[in-house]
Amino acid sequence: MTTLCGALSERKEELLVHFALAEALDRQLFESESVSIGSTTLSVRHLMTIKSGLIVHLYNIVESIMTRTIEEVGRKVQLTSPAEWTSDTLKEWLRFNASTGIDGSEDTRLEVVHKAALKLLAKETIQELKFKKPSGTWSDKVIYTFSKRLNVDFTLTPEMAQKIMPSTEYGDKTPLEFRADRRNAIAHGRRSFETGASDLTLQQIQGLANVTIEYMELTIVAFQSFLDEKKYTEAVV
Repeated sequence: MTTLCGALSERKEELLVHFALAEALDRQLFESESVSIGSTTLSVRHLMTIKSGLIVHLYNIVESIMTRTIEEVGRKVQLTSPAEWTSDTLKEWLRFNASTGIDGSEDTRLEVVHKAALKLLAKETIQELKFKKPSGTWSDKVIYTFSKRLNVDFTLTPEMAQKIMPSTEYGDKTPLEFRADRRNAIAHGRRSFETGASDLTLQQIQGLANVTIEYMELTIVAFQSFLDEKKYTEAVV
């Protein structure tokens, strides 16, 4: 999981570079209606597009880190026998298997359950172990749901609990819910890239970024502890 810390650090650096570009253009456009770079003239439209890009980039950080977290949990759990798994670990593994081919015929569904049963009976090696992401776009609530399903001890600091409280500034959503909803609006065409963040200042976007990064840092710590202490097994080491 230390690789996740490195991945988050790299993504933070990338985000800082993009913020620096947005801030530089914002300062220039404060003094002039447009900025010329060679034969290209930059205007507020370009700044609005960059701001929307920052929202999308911020969401991608969360999605990539959580995807890698799920993969890391799967790799660690795979090293232990199913007989050693906790009830929560077993349920989450079955949840993934139950979602595979569930819309098929009766025989298809039976085949899925049969394969899972063979693995649990150790008649078939578990070559690849996966867990299922909760439904919905990644937000603090979706991350919390996933952690609770596996019984990961994810306790927020009082400061972080305060920071992610629903706010009127974010339409009575938490900052991470707002960021996820706005990203979806841009990605699915409900808002264009020029209007995706037109109602947000760079300072507000920076605030969203700060809360998101801090939350992801706590997430990594929680899952790291879960794996280091082998809390996915009945005999916690």
